[in-house]
Amino acid sequence: MSSITDVVKEGLKYPLNDWKKVLTLGVIFLVSSLVSFAMEYLVFDNIRIISDNAPFDTVQAALSSLPPNSIALIALSGIISLILMIFCSGYIYDVIKYAIEGKSELPGFADIKGMFVKGIRSFVVGIAYSILPAILFLLGLMLTVNEAVSGSVNMIGVVILLIAIVFAIFMSLVQIMALCNMIDKDEFAAAFRFNEIFALIKNLGWGRFIGILLFTVVAAMIISIFCGLIFGAIATVISIIFGSALVLSLVNMVLDSLLLNPYMSIAISRIYGSIFNEANNAELETI
Repeated sequence: MSSITDVVKEGLKYPLNDWKKVLTLGVIFLVSSLVSFAMEYLVFDNIRIISDNAPFDTVQAALSSLPPNSIALIALSGIISLILMIFCSGYIYDVIKYAIEGKSELPGFADIKGMFVKGIRSFVVGIAYSILPAILFLLGLMLTVNEAVSGSVNMIGVVILLIAIVFAIFMSLVQIMALCNMIDKDEFAAAFRFNEIFALIKNLGWGRFIGILLFTVVAAMIISIFCGLIFGAIATVISIIFGSALVLSLVNMVLDSLLLNPYMSIAISRIYGSIFNEANNAELETI
């Protein structure tokens, strides 16, 4: 078995094999971020308009005070952003697949239809594994902040919140191996074959599994802080030149979307695929 540091180091070095593909993914991230930024501006602008014209007797009256096509533009922005992120998820799918297959090169972007289908698979798996933790969290939150019930009920809500957080962490760990199992088997149902998924984690060992992920998180935080300082300095200089605080936010967003986000997404996904291979190799060694 490779050491924990070797698995993470290989994943962090992997995106450096082809910066052109990293930047290509970065362009998709950037366009998505710009669309999301525009959507947020439209939302806040519409909230301001409603606030300035309040009070309203009905929701319909509030909506009618907005500029024509405003809601349509917000919806369109959301749809475009979602589609772009699905494409990114499809590329990440291929990164994990290449890691499982032991390929050293980065995937290409030629199969657009395939990327979209794979991205939808990953998106659905993510939602499926998030539903129960989200329901528990919302239930606990409602019971905790509800002033109309007794203190004992509020305490039950706090307990449910804590359970929801622990359960969410557990499900996120299982989801990683489930996603890899789906990609390896090329079957959507493989993401929910829990006997296979837990067997893989058992082969690797929960301690080693969590250890690799924790080391990955620490490494990602260090890289993010370092890049944040560099990008922040660049953005500050440019914002001073243009004399605008908005430029500071935009430059930071551009640099993060174009460089940091695609790099970290590819590196972490490579590590996920390597973890799956470690689990498979451990199984073979015991046979």
